[in-house]
Amino acid sequence: MQKEDLKTKIKSKEYKTLLNIEKPDIEGNALEIFKRRYSLKDEKGDPKETVAEAMMRVASNVALGEEEETLIKTYTKHFYNLLATKRFIPNTPTWSGAGTPLGQLAACFVLPIKDEMGKEEGGIFSTLRDAVLIQQTGGGNGFSFSKIRPKGDRVKTSNGIASGPISFLEAYDAAFGQIAQGGTRRGANMAVLRVDHPDIRSFITCKSSEGKVANFNISVAITDKFMKAVKEEGDFDLINPRNGEVWETVKAKELFDEIIKYAHHNGEPGCLYIDEANRYNPVPNQYLLEATNPCGEQWLGPYENCCLGHVNILESVVDKKIDWDHLKDTVVLGTRFLDDVVNQNSYVPSVPKLKEAAHKNRRIGLGFLGLADTMYKMGIRYGSEESLDLASQLTEFIRFHSMKTSIELAEERGAFPGISGSIYDPENVTWKEPRSLMDNKLDLNRPSINWSEITRGIKEHGIRNSTQLTVAPTGTTSTVLGVEGYGCEPVFALAYYRNVYQSAGTGEDKLQLTYVSPLFQQALDKADLSEEKKKEIVEYSINKGTIQDLTDIPEDIKKAFVVSADIKPTEHVMMQAAIQRFVDNSISKTCNFPEGATEDDVAKVYIMAWELGCKGLTVYVTGSRQEVVLETKETKDKKDGSTPENKVDVDEGHMKPRPSVLHGRTHQIDTPFGKAFVTVNRNGESGTDPFEVFVTIGKAGSDLSAVAEGFGRVISGWLRSSNDPYSAMEEIVEHLKNIGGATSTGFGPNRVRSLPDAVAKVLIKELELSNGVKEEGIKEELLLTTTTSTTKFSESQEESDSSASLKNAGMCPECGNMALIEVEGCQKCLGCSYSRC
Repeated sequence: MQKEDLKTKIKSKEYKTLLNIEKPDIEGNALEIFKRRYSLKDEKGDPKETVAEAMMRVASNVALGEEEETLIKTYTKHFYNLLATKRFIPNTPTWSGAGTPLGQLAACFVLPIKDEMGKEEGGIFSTLRDAVLIQQTGGGNGFSFSKIRPKGDRVKTSNGIASGPISFLEAYDAAFGQIAQGGTRRGANMAVLRVDHPDIRSFITCKSSEGKVANFNISVAITDKFMKAVKEEGDFDLINPRNGEVWETVKAKELFDEIIKYAHHNGEPGCLYIDEANRYNPVPNQYLLEATNPCGEQWLGPYENCCLGHVNILESVVDKKIDWDHLKDTVVLGTRFLDDVVNQNSYVPSVPKLKEAAHKNRRIGLGFLGLADTMYKMGIRYGSEESLDLASQLTEFIRFHSMKTSIELAEERGAFPGISGSIYDPENVTWKEPRSLMDNKLDLNRPSINWSEITRGIKEHGIRNSTQLTVAPTGTTSTVLGVEGYGCEPVFALAYYRNVYQSAGTGEDKLQLTYVSPLFQQALDKADLSEEKKKEIVEYSINKGTIQDLTDIPEDIKKAFVVSADIKPTEHVMMQAAIQRFVDNSISKTCNFPEGATEDDVAKVYIMAWELGCKGLTVYVTGSRQEVVLETKETKDKKDGSTPENKVDVDEGHMKPRPSVLHGRTHQIDTPFGKAFVTVNRNGESGTDPFEVFVTIGKAGSDLSAVAEGFGRVISGWLRSSNDPYSAMEEIVEHLKNIGGATSTGFGPNRVRSLPDAVAKVLIKELELSNGVKEEGIKEELLLTTTTSTTKFSESQEESDSSASLKNAGMCPECGNMALIEVEGCQKCLGCSYSRC
């Protein structure tokens, strides 16, 4: 077909399932999030455009990537309608950057790091300079530190000793921390180190100290050779990257166990299967893949970026069936939209390599969201064989039509410039047609797919984009579209309490609303249930976090409406593996474990994920980020009686000196923020005077942990400066008790309203101990505080401000609600849709 004939065909093309509407259907909480996140702001920070205006701004600016005026007009309309009907949504930077002077439409990049200080492009400090410039635009970065020589190696030029990659990781971390302190929005970062690097053990533990490497996610690049040695319990060589020589030989299983230990306790390091990623590297002639973006779903070459958009699968489900024509049109337009984004992105002009890399290989990452919602609507249990079949067929269909569209774009516009020597080189196509993880048994009435058609198209025209699919985090974007299943994740909770503040001020201004999954509510409404019974089921879901223990509920509802906590870890991995077969990039997903999961449990899924062909794995053991505080140095010091490094920094002339050994008690108490550990140490001639207090809560290095540490220091300074520490403690209690926050936990006299209130309750117990109250009674009262919320269902309906669905959630740094959950390898707030990614 001649190019002019092709253009005529494009101009007249009708997307028969695309509706023409003038006003997008976004309202309520989704509307507030849209205005806060996506709408442009005036000088006062207030939204200055409506939802429709924002959508037109994005559609018209992206459509400028088309080649001629007629096509620009045509696709402005198509793209606007695509957004307005909630069938597709681009990543957040496209909303914030399109049509603005910044013009930066990419969220993340990968930058190379050479074993060189900065004389060359890609040197350690040359890359740091580029990364800082990207961070200033709000972009995130991924790095591999694997090429840096190990600590203790010789440096020939200076005749010195190398400090190793961890020292430079800490330097990067400090620089990014300064950017955040300067008031600029901070992008996320990923640090990767190969498992065969001599400094791998230091890397695994680099985040275990409080406040260290706080601006990075860390992941180990796992090789096939290492995993085989683990299974065989054999030796494994650590290699000096400077010369390729063996630095040390270790036991593979011991090193693997160390990785698992820290992943189990804190979710990090993550695991990246680097050899599997490189087996699907589309341009192996250009580079080997070494690192991913901060959320792990995009393996990228040097200076390449994430160009992301998401298909809303739920919008293509009608009467429990998938409208395949509808979905196809969405995929076709979404693919074209992202290719235009590559053209329209301004990147970071002061780092020209970013634009060069993007245009050379034209990577895009079309993903999806609403998979779990689709399963709810079709009555399929997430994690079942049926669900794997459904996910596999959907992903295959999306990949097929995205590739087909990319081939048509290559015919119209030309193949990506770096195609020669790639797996898509028309002269020597080495790309292999993808195959499903299992036989497809579910009859979904899906149109047939002929992969040989794609191979023929590549040989004839090449392909426009070197990669096509990615399943990326969709926290904010999902909420804006009214979808509960982020990316390919299961739904986190069917119902929970959401705090809404009516005006600025204290917790008294809050209005607590009950949020119920719309699809769950619809299923209940269709069932033959009384209003009282429906209300009871919802309340049970809020307080227990699941409906799977209910016996008097319709079986079809119980079967389909599972939440993340109901899914077995192996089912999480199987779902990821089934989808990965048709995703040429990678997948952002969290494999959730219940409380009590062992390190051996985590180890099994790491091996399983590698064997099934996943390209990475992120795990989270429920409650683990609360337990890891017990392993911090400060807590260890308190347990063995040694002097903490961080003493109270108060004028010693007004304070009693601290002995080298003190004795005391550590109390565990539930707070609205999770479990807190409050240690009260005593001193004095009798050995009973209260002397210092330590408060530990939350993940080491988190904002909450820092507040708690500061809290303890202030109390300790007060006690050590008083001639009557008992009176001082009583005064502290009077100041702290009954301080109320947005949420509380427990009931009656054991109700804990805030972290200060929790500390006050512990100090009251300590005062009672000093007055002769038996310690056994104290332990019973504290135990009641930590267990009542999960054992007294009838009371919790009336009094509890929290729910079992969110009992292990963290505090959102933006809205302050205890609704920050682990999902898609990231953290996302169910209350306000804040996302760390």
